[in-house]
Amino acid sequence: MHSRNTCALSALALAASTFLVACGGGGGDDAPAPTERQVTGTVLDRGLNNATACLDLNDNRACDAGEPSAMTSNGSFTITTTQAADATVLVQASTTSTTSEGPVVAPYVLTAPLGRHAVISPYTTLLQSEIDSGRSANLAQAEETLLSFLVGTAGQVGGIQLYDNYQAAEGATPTVAQQKMLALGQLLTRGFAEVSAGVGGGSRAAFEAYSAVAPGSLQQLLYQIPATLTPEQRESLFLATRDSLVPSAATLAGAAKAKAATAAQPIEGAWVRTDGTTREVFLFGGDGTFVHQVVATPVGANYAFDNGLGYRYGRYSLSGSTLTLELIEAANARGPAAGAHSATVSGNAMTLDGTALSRVASASNPLVGGWVRPMGLSRPEYMVVFDDGTYAHSSFYYQNDRQTGTATALETARNVGVQVGSYAVSGGNADVVEFGATTIDFNGNLSVPSNPGVAHVQADGSISLSGLRLVKLGSTLGAQAVTGFSEATRSRIWSGRYFSLTTGTGGGATVQYLYVKGPGTVFAFDRPATTSTAACVTKTAPFTDIDPSDGILKQLVLGTGTTGTAYAQRRMVYGTPTSFVTMLPIARPTDATARCVVPF
Repeated sequence: MHSRNTCALSALALAASTFLVACGGGGGDDAPAPTERQVTGTVLDRGLNNATACLDLNDNRACDAGEPSAMTSNGSFTITTTQAADATVLVQASTTSTTSEGPVVAPYVLTAPLGRHAVISPYTTLLQSEIDSGRSANLAQAEETLLSFLVGTAGQVGGIQLYDNYQAAEGATPTVAQQKMLALGQLLTRGFAEVSAGVGGGSRAAFEAYSAVAPGSLQQLLYQIPATLTPEQRESLFLATRDSLVPSAATLAGAAKAKAATAAQPIEGAWVRTDGTTREVFLFGGDGTFVHQVVATPVGANYAFDNGLGYRYGRYSLSGSTLTLELIEAANARGPAAGAHSATVSGNAMTLDGTALSRVASASNPLVGGWVRPMGLSRPEYMVVFDDGTYAHSSFYYQNDRQTGTATALETARNVGVQVGSYAVSGGNADVVEFGATTIDFNGNLSVPSNPGVAHVQADGSISLSGLRLVKLGSTLGAQAVTGFSEATRSRIWSGRYFSLTTGTGGGATVQYLYVKGPGTVFAFDRPATTSTAACVTKTAPFTDIDPSDGILKQLVLGTGTTGTAYAQRRMVYGTPTSFVTMLPIARPTDATARCVVPF
């Protein structure tokens, strides 16, 4: 018999005009020698040097011994491999790596979805983290999620794509959008390093935590970035807004608790307490978080706190008859205090510190109850559907106007709000719920929850609305939900806010400013009598932290105006129900307006 050898060329080798042919002789077919190929890309992180770029063959989000690798040089890498199949490319920075600003202080990992490694950035890293963690089901959903938090951000990042190289071409002047995206990327990388240092469970667990809270904070952070940031400015901004980027240990523990849940606990669900014409709701989630809000109140001359449909949220634990609460934010007076409370739950009745609460439930109407987003880390939101045909829908996040793309944080940006209205089940289809007239629109048309419109009941018991899916607390799906009420929620609501208080009129008017750079970084300064080119002189602020442990209530309302009904007023109120100060939320004042150099 005559033995004939055949030689196959890979398409990749042919395209590169480089191929190896192994033709044996006389002894049967020989296997072709492995074909080398090169994997190249650019890392957007200040000219990163001496970081390990590797093919993550075992998908553990770490560069292991034996995996094809190379070192970065000025942000570029070339990995030579005989691995035929594509693999995710990681760039692993360590304390021996350097950037244009000096040595890397703490390790972190950057990557990109499979096949998208030409440009590896903090944004492509968030995409893969979304997929790895299960917060997004696939790449398309991850892309949609991330873009939704970037589009319309103060008109500065229009046209930017997630896979873009934001570095200006050689000799070209970078655009403001490029500068802002690069600066935000550096903040993200700083956050990745903190997450990597603080999360146990291995490199993959840390990587999955990268996108726990950061995506929902992108608009709020971009608003605070003028363009470029010096290393000192960036570190200052990061420290002030750290909660917007780095999930707390309690947040991650709550998400893990919910993921492991197989059934709801008796306290989980929505509860209502009625006192005359005042109605309060309590929601307890399977992830150990709670929210309390006043949804009906007699409106009087005092629009602060409870008359402004105030809220508070935090974490809880129930052991026997002791309910322990941790407060993250408190913007009302009627809500429960931090610490231990006496609580007993029996069926649909709860006794809390001697007062009676009723579970929001109905034996005949499965819609009645408390509903939340199944994954609310970026957009905490709830709806309570009552048996009397009314509902309360509330949200706790920041969102710019995506239509104009030119919104500032205080013009058409939407914020925390609540709507109270009516609903009815469709007469022709019991699985269709029609949400009708709104009787209360707290925050006016600037509240995030617009009229829910039409909802559809799904086969798994969830309800779907336009761009929103909700699961019912008290069910297994509800027990597995992550409500998102966390330190990141508080940081997004308050960070970057400026407020003013004018007293007097004409030439004798004085103006006081308050700048909340972050939840724990608050500056106060007055407008000087004459214009100065010096920095504004800061003074002791009326409060130094949004955390409610100081006993000062703080409520921010971005309504449609400064006069009119309570529900539409734009204001920030701090103090107590009997002694409070009202300030006006404003855009960042110019140096000319403030008559001094406004603090960044």
